[in-house]
Amino acid sequence: MSSRVFKDKVFPKHISDLMGLMHMMVFDGTDGEEHWDTFLTFEQKECVALALAHYYQCEHCIEHHTKAVCRLGTVEQESLSKNMNSMILFLRTDVSRIGESEKLRWMQAWQEYALKISLKQHDKLMPYLIGLAIGMARDDLFLIEFCGREVKQTLQDMGLDPRLAIGELESVVIFMKAAASKNRIAPKVELIFSV
Repeated sequence: MSSRVFKDKVFPKHISDLMGLMHMMVFDGTDGEEHWDTFLTFEQKECVALALAHYYQCEHCIEHHTKAVCRLGTVEQESLSKNMNSMILFLRTDVSRIGESEKLRWMQAWQEYALKISLKQHDKLMPYLIGLAIGMARDDLFLIEFCGREVKQTLQDMGLDPRLAIGELESVVIFMKAAASKNRIAPKVELIFSV
């Protein structure tokens, strides 16, 4: 079951297989035999993964998840890249380090930008899922609360259990943290063997 996404010349095959299985479970809701209910769309999970790839600056993950989102045919690659970069620039701001008036302006600008992205994607939840995922990834209480409130309310309005959907989002965050770490260090580890 070895997956090309996680295979390199040093990483143990059984761990690569485990990562491949985790990828299937997180993104497809199946281990190949059993299927689980999913609460986020495949596109939402792939966009969150792509945003996290940009946040972590993992070129391998960016390439993989860009292709996955573009295969869905809902957005052009150039537009996707531009919007992801803009979103990540917003979300890199640590509001605990800025003044109250700057924080209020940041919140207003984010809401305006999120609305623009929502209308383009026909998905009100997408930018806030990305914001919440980045907040989870860096343990940022402000982003978790700010984006989490919007995600929770939108999910409730859609008749979905927010705990289940946010739990699914958390699994994407955990998977991407492991995958990005692995993919960023693999070429560096290979340097040991190139000498």
